[in-house]
Amino acid sequence: MKIVIIGATGKTGTELTTQALAAGHTVVAYVRRPEAIAPTPGITVVGGQLDDSNRLEAALEGCDAVIVTLGPKISDRNKPLLSFAIPAVITAAQQAGVKRIVVLSALGVGATMANTRYPYRLGAKTFLKGNFADHHAGESHLNDSELDWTTIHPGPLFNAEQTPQPTIVDAATGKKMPGSPRTMRADVAATILGMLDEPTTYGKQMLVTSATVR
Repeated sequence: MKIVIIGATGKTGTELTTQALAAGHTVVAYVRRPEAIAPTPGITVVGGQLDDSNRLEAALEGCDAVIVTLGPKISDRNKPLLSFAIPAVITAAQQAGVKRIVVLSALGVGATMANTRYPYRLGAKTFLKGNFADHHAGESHLNDSELDWTTIHPGPLFNAEQTPQPTIVDAATGKKMPGSPRTMRADVAATILGMLDEPTTYGKQMLVTSATVR
């Protein structure tokens, strides 16, 4: 597949790009700083801002899917980002004729708060409250977009090797994630790529954790 990754220079975006290329996908990286990505076979780097609708649409032309892995720095966690980024990507995808969109979210955003346990739930309702509200504001636009969307909701992200059997659950089942739902970025990347052409995940919030669920 030819996929656009928005947020390719972030930690999860970098892991996703690496795994996508290894799986034989062609990647278009839409980034604010093109110089941050070294020339690599299989990657087309397009520099642009999220509010540059023409450039964003052009980047999506001819692609099969778009993946959003944007996230703020900890110091900027309460500043708006997804609330304007996701609507911009939706509009560009609609104009470019791209139907498939996957958005990296977080456990505790929106209705997935019901899938959390203490002590993680406490952090989601306090320290991460502003960031999660921003995510929810942006993701709420997906419902009326007529796109084939999926949101991915991991716990706190860490860098490590893929785990043999990460827990992947539809949030609508009501399944509770662990109170310490550590999630490896490698598992998140593999989950996203595995769901790109999986229609059963369309219109769903999917939970991911590397921790064992009991």
